[in-house]
Amino acid sequence: MTGNSSERSGARRLKVAEIAQLAGTSPATVSKVINGYGSVSDATRQRIEQVLSSVNYSKKPVKHVTSRNIALLIDRMDHPWVTPMLSGAMRYADRNGLNLIIVSRTDDDGALSPYYLQSLRRAKPLAVVVNTADLLDKERELFASIHAGYAIIDLRGNVASEGLEVRLDNWAGGLEVGRHLIGLGHRRIAIITGPDDMMCFRARLDGCKAAMSEASIPLDPSLICPGDEWSELARRQTLRLLAMENPPTAIFATCDTQVVGVYDAAHQMGVDIPGEVSVVGFDDNEYLWHAATPLTTVRQPYADMTERAFRLVLESEDDDPDRKVLIPPKLIVRDSTGPVRVR
Repeated sequence: MTGNSSERSGARRLKVAEIAQLAGTSPATVSKVINGYGSVSDATRQRIEQVLSSVNYSKKPVKHVTSRNIALLIDRMDHPWVTPMLSGAMRYADRNGLNLIIVSRTDDDGALSPYYLQSLRRAKPLAVVVNTADLLDKERELFASIHAGYAIIDLRGNVASEGLEVRLDNWAGGLEVGRHLIGLGHRRIAIITGPDDMMCFRARLDGCKAAMSEASIPLDPSLICPGDEWSELARRQTLRLLAMENPPTAIFATCDTQVVGVYDAAHQMGVDIPGEVSVVGFDDNEYLWHAATPLTTVRQPYADMTERAFRLVLESEDDDPDRKVLIPPKLIVRDSTGPVRVR
């Protein structure tokens, strides 16, 4: 018997991921060609079409093009970044005449929700954006089976092993914080770090340390304080810092949620911000915009990052299957930082 192996009785239909590997591109780009949406360069489209033809893959365009759905998958609904992410996804959907589906990946116990997987199977979205890099194999397999391209917004800074990704340049953000404080005359700069398993916090710490190094400012190890994503530990660390014989003149809290604890401790000890200690955060969460002392912080543009992730899946002609988009940080200077007070 002659002919292509896919023509023979019992031949297995190739998966989108396997076609992508044969064509030297990403599953998302293959899905664009199969489904007839998005931008793909002529050379890449021709290469994919040749592979599809060689394996006798039937595209069935009418079935897939009817979907006008995109999906935003939220890992945890209790974080302050959820609202701006929803705003970015809604903005992209409205501009492009698409239906937005919002699904929580996890249940109340933090386990993967079965409803989430069922929802995606029914909706068959053209594109999926998820705000975690910790995707499971069965999720990636599901995306491929429904021909959905996907991109990750990696807020933890842990570069995904594969796939399209958008994340902030956390190291550059830490560098900007350090340079800002040094420019105001600060030399004793305390840094409250975050969880060891989240590389974004390590990058922010390293960026600030780099600014101190380029200014030839020695780093006092006693001013590097272990922290987490929440306010209570930051409050206790700030009480310790402000009680030192030679306290810091500035505190860099590596996420805005820590700042609530920093502010509480300063108020408890009667320490003026920024008169006696300057404070910088990271994230630019809305609930601190209108604090008694509006916060100087590094902005994570969650809405723009979400919109960029959808564009990366649906509009980019770049066929790099592992493309990473690094968003530059922006320091927002408000009232919580000022010149160091001479003692």
